[in-house]
Amino acid sequence: MRGYWDIDRSTSHCVTFVEASEVDNELIEFVAAIRRRGFRIAYVDCSKFKDRPWEIGSELGYQLKTDHPPYHEAHELNVVRWLDDLIWLAHSTPGVVMVLDNAHLVFGEHRRHMTQLLEAFLVQVHHWLERKVPCHLCFQMSPHPLVKELFSGQDGA
Repeated sequence: MRGYWDIDRSTSHCVTFVEASEVDNELIEFVAAIRRRGFRIAYVDCSKFKDRPWEIGSELGYQLKTDHPPYHEAHELNVVRWLDDLIWLAHSTPGVVMVLDNAHLVFGEHRRHMTQLLEAFLVQVHHWLERKVPCHLCFQMSPHPLVKELFSGQDGA
């Protein structure tokens, strides 16, 4: 498939499931370019949320510097606040990329939380498409060290 190669475009291909085999060194300059364009990037290592997947949305909000996190109450995702903040970003940013690394670790055990997060993201994506602003939710399904390095900002970017 296409991995991360559409994240610089506003497209209906806004949700991707990426395998390690789709990540290579060409991604280095590509991610640097979207950083230069001012995209907000959130990187979440899902291995840290294996026992609390309802907090993944909140972590995305903190990293994107949205207005209303946390987006969870008790053991549930509060999608209304998350949707409101994502919609606001559609009107105030040049683009957003959210990378959920090690997503395979939570998909198997917490499928309901992950699909709820995914469905909520899809509900609001038309705001981004109408404005032609890129917004992508990327599930890194098998680990690759370059993903963390590039998207977490640990590469010095």
